[in-house]
Amino acid sequence: MRGFFFYFLKNDYPHHRFAVTINRKIGNAVQRNYIKRKMREFFRLNQGLLKTAHKYDFWVVIKKRFSRGEAPAVEKLFTDSIKRMD
Repeated sequence: MRGFFFYFLKNDYPHHRFAVTINRKIGNAVQRNYIKRKMREFFRLNQGLLKTAHKYDFWVVIKKRFSRGEAPAVEKLFTDSIKRMD
């Protein structure tokens, strides 16, 4: 999916950290906040897939809007990214 970037870096904290950045040109504040809520929910539900002993900082940069119908495809992309980290 174009416009979806996923970065991660090991951290020294005892927990994972997660951040979402969305381009201001994407919709209005309501739509941007919906996307941020969905991404946080995807992370909360799927962080159990991480089998590493290390803790990470995750940063998701979104430069293209996705609709409610595309949310399952975005979640699959997100979970596949997490699974490939090991």
